[in-house]
Amino acid sequence: MGRLIVRNAGTEDVDQVSLMVSRLKRLNEELDPHFRVVEDLEEQSKRYVEEAIESGNSIVLVAEDEDRGEVVGVVIVRLVDRVFYEPRIKALITDLYVKPSYRRKKVGALLIEKAAERAASMGAGIISAVYPANNAIAENFYQSKGFQVLQVERYKPISQ
Repeated sequence: MGRLIVRNAGTEDVDQVSLMVSRLKRLNEELDPHFRVVEDLEEQSKRYVEEAIESGNSIVLVAEDEDRGEVVGVVIVRLVDRVFYEPRIKALITDLYVKPSYRRKKVGALLIEKAAERAASMGAGIISAVYPANNAIAENFYQSKGFQVLQVERYKPISQ
């Protein structure tokens, strides 16, 4: 692994980042069939990433291996107003993906650290993450970083 930098994602990163987001969503589908991906996943991922980069309420950071000129990880965070609670602003990690060959090298931890710093500078007082319940890797990762269960979401499909 070469010299690693974490920086804001720009329009030049959309293709690489949207590919990573697509991989993450396909992994979610493998873990739980209730996360069935849409047919045009790559197109939707690209639109999603473009909107997140342009949004004033999102943070999109990439980890880049400077020696290779390659984006190797991404974190996407949405700032959410918790109208009834203090601290009011929550930074919600919606997407965290690190390429397999860069895992277990502290890339994910670095992305979260930098995202938390950025979120704090934008007024956030808490950071949380959302991921499929069946993702034991994510569960272990976030627990090891000091994340605790704050809220539980349950769902039930409704017939049409």
